[in-house]
Amino acid sequence: MSTYNVRLYKDSDFPAVRRIFIGGCQEHTTAAFHGALMVPRNWLLLLVVFVLPLLTIGSILLSILDVLIVLILFWLSGREFFHSYGRHALVEDLKDITRYYLQREGYGFWVVESAGEVVGMVAAVPSYLPGGEKHMELRRMSVASTQRGKGIAKILCRTLIDFARKKGCDAVILSTTTVQVDALKLYEKMGFRCAHTMDSPKFTDRLARITWVIYKYDIKKSG
Repeated sequence: MSTYNVRLYKDSDFPAVRRIFIGGCQEHTTAAFHGALMVPRNWLLLLVVFVLPLLTIGSILLSILDVLIVLILFWLSGREFFHSYGRHALVEDLKDITRYYLQREGYGFWVVESAGEVVGMVAAVPSYLPGGEKHMELRRMSVASTQRGKGIAKILCRTLIDFARKKGCDAVILSTTTVQVDALKLYEKMGFRCAHTMDSPKFTDRLARITWVIYKYDIKKSG
């Protein structure tokens, strides 16, 4: 049985952290594409671009080509969303994890080791609401694809919740997307509840059926 060690990040972990994080971002492209194919209005769009060339110039080849172009657009829309998210993180907080997370009060960044190898990560960022309520934001959680289903994500969640409780926070919040179905199930099992959802303003994101979901874990009610 594997044993897992949770510890604070150190600079030598960066190659593994980068690989796990980028790998996690890239794998959501397929899920986003499948999500796009479940949207009724996208099926209507496919029907229109197929039928229109048939009715106007009688070309079945052009109809098929138009459908392929739209399907490629669906794929690229999801791909760009998650790849852009990954690129942004690497030039912002993940550019210098030690400086951003470990040298600032109330912040944190942990990794999980198995047999001396980093297999997961999670970050914490304090968030203060206008009314004075103090929250802790869970960010950048990712687990290596070969290590899924072993409870590592739960360990990371508990680590952050315990950290937030020690810091006197009222709740833990996080944002994810409807595409990340396994993550949604995990958070709900851990006691997080959906606070609200937000549709992306970008047309391409809506094509890929990407909606932001904000979750909240109430520390006071959990005891």
